[in-house]
Amino acid sequence: MCQHAQEIKLFIQTFNPDILLVSETHFTNRSYITIPNYEYNIHYSNHPDEAAHGGTAVIIKQNIKHYVRAEYRHENIQAASIAAEDNTGEKTVSAIYCPPKHHNKYGRFFKTLGNRFLAGGDYNAKNIFWDLDSRLQKEESYIKI
Repeated sequence: MCQHAQEIKLFIQTFNPDILLVSETHFTNRSYITIPNYEYNIHYSNHPDEAAHGGTAVIIKQNIKHYVRAEYRHENIQAASIAAEDNTGEKTVSAIYCPPKHHNKYGRFFKTLGNRFLAGGDYNAKNIFWDLDSRLQKEESYIKI
């Protein structure tokens, strides 16, 4: 994501999003981005081995009252999550990345997000309509949720 920092800044300038979910940030403890002169907070979850692959980030406007939920840092799923409250109650927003080589059990992850959530990102899940000859275990895990 560091190499795309200018694109992200331009996107923010152009579209002024309240929240932006990013997957495959490739951040480590030593590599990350900042967005100077913008009123945004960046919350991220790196890959657990701290190598520059995988990872996610939630970029949210500072004027949106929120708090950071515990990051989810596992080989098979990385997720950065925030919780915000509006007039209908608390909601969790999560950026997720699932590497393609892992079979994921999303139910355990989803349970960490509470009753009301949006989890967007790269699930690396194939749809059976894209290739009817190859059914992946990930497809079946979606059906079981």
